[in-house]
Amino acid sequence: MPSQKILVIEDDLDDQLLISEAFQNSGVCCELSFAGNGRQALQILDSPDYRPDLIVLDLNMPVMNGFEVLSHFQAADTLASIPVIVLTTTGESDFVNKSYDLGASSFIVKPRTFPQLEKIARDLTNYWFRTVRLSSRGFS
Repeated sequence: MPSQKILVIEDDLDDQLLISEAFQNSGVCCELSFAGNGRQALQILDSPDYRPDLIVLDLNMPVMNGFEVLSHFQAADTLASIPVIVLTTTGESDFVNKSYDLGASSFIVKPRTFPQLEKIARDLTNYWFRTVRLSSRGFS
């Protein structure tokens, strides 16, 4: 199986490191790219040579938060087909509902321990890359 591309939109450098290690331990060959905020993510996604298979998105970020990113994705035909997994610190129902209303594919509260994060990374990669069939639509 070819390497799957995952764009992680996360402003916290410690969380970036933990997420990277967790996905490395997932058992699925993944190529991770990181953006520190939504605006940086949109710049990365503007490249005609880069299309991630999955996006992992934090909600609480400076410059452009996760809700703004989801709104942009929902309005952009070329981005709407990419699954977006919200991985954030709060599980408040307003945040969950708004995320799904804006097109999130899944909503996960960040776990408290690294083994729990590893399990989430394993479950996500197994589900999105081994179980379901992803859209092959490219950028137009």
